Amino acid sequence: MIQAKKLGHLVLNVRDAAKSKDFYTRTLGLQVAHEDTERGTVFLSFGKEHHDLALFQMARGETPNAAQPGLHHMAWQLGSFEELQAAYRELKAMGVSVEATIEHNVTRSVYFLDPDGNRVELYCDMVEDGFETMRTVGPRRDPLDLGEER
Repeated sequence: MIQAKKLGHLVLNVRDAAKSKDFYTRTLGLQVAHEDTERGTVFLSFGKEHHDLALFQMARGETPNAAQPGLHHMAWQLGSFEELQAAYRELKAMGVSVEATIEHNVTRSVYFLDPDGNRVELYCDMVEDGFETMRTVGPRRDPLDLGEER
């Protein structure tokens, strides 16, 4: 049996690589590892891997609707609930429209869309053993009030 070790990276087809590069560097703190403006490719990294997210300027047309097959969302982990609260405030300050804030039992999450309509999740773990909690308790989907306080 094949046993992958981890998800290595994501590659997104985007309409405008420069606009998406700006979005992901601002909202996730990714750094440009390599960029080829002639080919419309950008490789972004948190500084450890060659790339965590690649952007290929190849997309055309409308964003697929939510009922079509494909990526539902991509999730990016933060270190704590306090970091999630701070990220929520930063997103709002940047003018990023937050789609939802959710209590999932094992995680707490903030959802928003990128410039191409891809759903992005920022989350923090809320339990020590997420696998066991998911197996025994399961996930939930309750609204999470992150408030507007600074």
